[in-house]
Amino acid sequence: MKKPTIVIDRTDIPRRKMYLKKGSIFISLLFSLFVFATMAIAMQSPPPGHELKVFKELLTNINAYFVFPEGFNEVKPIKNEKFPCQYALQLPDNDFEIRFQVNQLKSEWRNYEQEKGDRTNPDSLYNKQAIAEAKSLAGTDGKYFARNIPPSVLQQYNADLGKSYFLTLADSPETNHYQYALMVVLQKNHDGNIIVVCFGNERGPAFFKNINKLKDCLKFNN
Repeated sequence: MKKPTIVIDRTDIPRRKMYLKKGSIFISLLFSLFVFATMAIAMQSPPPGHELKVFKELLTNINAYFVFPEGFNEVKPIKNEKFPCQYALQLPDNDFEIRFQVNQLKSEWRNYEQEKGDRTNPDSLYNKQAIAEAKSLAGTDGKYFARNIPPSVLQQYNADLGKSYFLTLADSPETNHYQYALMVVLQKNHDGNIIVVCFGNERGPAFFKNINKLKDCLKFNN
């Protein structure tokens, strides 16, 4: 039996090579775009735990430490003039958010020791700063209720000075439209201070119960 003759159309080979070449270029282009998009996302979004790491480093600079409180989720801090925080947490399904601000005093102390006659003692500035931020958060009326933190409580946190401010918030997207806030300031002289603002939509027992969940998360070292 005669074998069938296979005819190869060699005139079509250059065309096939051209299609293969175009296909390879297209695949390479798609891969390049994928790599570029992945790199762009990585540059825009910090890796998980990055903000917590930075926050802990700031605390280390003022001789303090942080323990992540149980039940909370990390949220992206809203940075604004009213309260320039560096870290934030949220209690899911409870309309409760916490923002942290760390202020270092070491550079202020260096300048103060060089020019004592022209500068105010840096340790006395914490209250002035806290009042300015409390008034800013309170909005047009600027009203707040302030009280000194008792020495026994300061001792628990190894703090030298401290004050709390309860205020009704101005309606603002910068505060996620929360209605109330409790701002607590703790200071370690010569090192720095920590300002914590707790946001909520009620001012009853549930609000302060949520605040109590934070009582062991921050502390100055001895």
